[in-house]
Amino acid sequence: MYRFHHIRKATEDDIFFIRSLEMDPANTFVHSWDEATHHANLKDPAYHYFIAVDIEGHQLGYAILMDNAPGRVEWRRIIVARRGDGIGKAFMQAVLDYFFANHKAEVVWLDVYERNDRARHVYGKLGFTEVGEDLKTVPGERLVIMECPRPH
Repeated sequence: MYRFHHIRKATEDDIFFIRSLEMDPANTFVHSWDEATHHANLKDPAYHYFIAVDIEGHQLGYAILMDNAPGRVEWRRIIVARRGDGIGKAFMQAVLDYFFANHKAEVVWLDVYERNDRARHVYGKLGFTEVGEDLKTVPGERLVIMECPRPH
């Protein structure tokens, strides 16, 4: 129970779940949006919302990606409700597989707080490599830019 089984596209009915994870104080590295922003983004074809579910259909986490250039997809957010069970890594791998197989993405990229060692470790295991930095988006923080190319 509560093991990752598959992904599904999120709907407006999932916004309460998404917001509850965003507002959890344990998720200090993840920015949050208000309900209206999530509603608008779900209607925008550039945004892709996914829910991780277990075999019984329980929600385990969510991810948001965004098309931002031809062949390039930005991984905007991922949060799982339970850490340390491998759910996040399995969820990310399923989303990457989906984008490379169905969305024709050539590169999925993300930024991550330099001090978020746990996330950087998982991203590295999934094939992301560090390609740059961002010192402007979050004042006083260094964001590491990582990319995962389409497997060939």
